[in-house]
Amino acid sequence: MTAWIEVLTAMTAASTIPMRGTIEEIREAGSPESYRQGFAYSGTPPVLIAPEDSCRVWRSGRKIRVEHNVGSPIFVSDGVRAWDFTGSVDRPRVGPVGRVIYLGPSQFLLQQRSTAEWTGNEFAQPIGTVETVEFAGRDCWTVQLAPPDGKPYPLRIWVDVESGFILGDRIDEAGIGSQFVDVTMGEPIDDAIFVWDGPAYTTEEYQSLLEEESRALRRDHLRWFTDQVASTPLTVRAPLNFTPEDVRIAGNGGFDTSNRRTLLGRRPRRDAGWTPKWGVSHYVWSTTEWDWAAGAMDLELDEAAVLELQASLHPGEPVDRLRRISRSSERF
Repeated sequence: MTAWIEVLTAMTAASTIPMRGTIEEIREAGSPESYRQGFAYSGTPPVLIAPEDSCRVWRSGRKIRVEHNVGSPIFVSDGVRAWDFTGSVDRPRVGPVGRVIYLGPSQFLLQQRSTAEWTGNEFAQPIGTVETVEFAGRDCWTVQLAPPDGKPYPLRIWVDVESGFILGDRIDEAGIGSQFVDVTMGEPIDDAIFVWDGPAYTTEEYQSLLEEESRALRRDHLRWFTDQVASTPLTVRAPLNFTPEDVRIAGNGGFDTSNRRTLLGRRPRRDAGWTPKWGVSHYVWSTTEWDWAAGAMDLELDEAAVLELQASLHPGEPVDRLRRISRSSERF
C-alpha cells in the first residue's frame, strides 16, 4: 500500500519528464460550475488565468503552455515569466510567474502546488487510503482529499506515478471534474513553445490601459448627458452644482449622475413613480416621459432649488408628483 507522503513528495518534486495532452472538463447535467474557486492575494494584482472547458497542454519542468483546441494560446510560461492571452486587448500581459493564479476547474491539473499549500485545508489532506489504478492509460495513485470548511464534498485526484502530475480530479457528489483524455510522457518538447517573443503589456502598462479605457468611457457618458439631457451648467441656489462628474447610463434613456456633492437621475415614467435608494434625503418628481430624482450629500435641498434645477433640465414641461424623500422614507 502506498503511503500519502510518497504521493505528496511526487506531486511537489520538480519533475523533469515532458508531458503533453488534452484536458476536458466533466460536468454532469444540472451540476454547479465549481466548488473549488476562490483565492486571495496582496500587493501587485496577479495574472488570473481561467482555462476553457477543453484545452491542450505542454509541460516540461515548470514550463507550461496552454492553448485553445484551435491552436491559439491561453497561457505560456518559461518558468520565470508568464504571458496571459485571456484579456480583451490585442496582445498578452507579461509578468513574473510567481504572480500567476489559475482559476477554473482545470486548476489542479495545470498548476503544481507547493509543499506549503499542501499543509493547508483547501483540498490538501487525504481521506482514506491511497490506491493504485490505471487512469488515462497511465499507472496512477488515487485518493480523496478532504473539503475545506464551507464546501460539502471531497475531491478525488489521480496522480501519475512516474511524473507526479495530477491527471484528473473529480467531485463525485457534484458531478464535476477535469481530466486528461490523452497523455504522452517523455517525448522531447522544443523550449521555444514556452516563450512568447511578440509584443506584450507589462502589468503597469495593462493597468494604465484599463484606466484610460475607464476615463474614455466616462467622457463618452458625459457627452451623452450633455447631448441628451442638459448642455448648460446645472447650478441652483446655495450655490449647488448638479453638473455631473460621472454618468452611469441605465438604459431606455435613464441615467444616474454624481459629483462630489450631488446626485441626479431619471427613469422612464412609471405609474408607481421612482425612488432611488441613495441613502440621502432627496426630491423626486415626474414629467410626461420621465421620473426624476435629485439629492445632495452634505446639505438639504429645498423646493425652490429643485424648481431651479427643473428649469434647467426640462424648461416649460409640466411637473407632477413632486415630493421630498427623507432618509427613512419608504419607496413609492
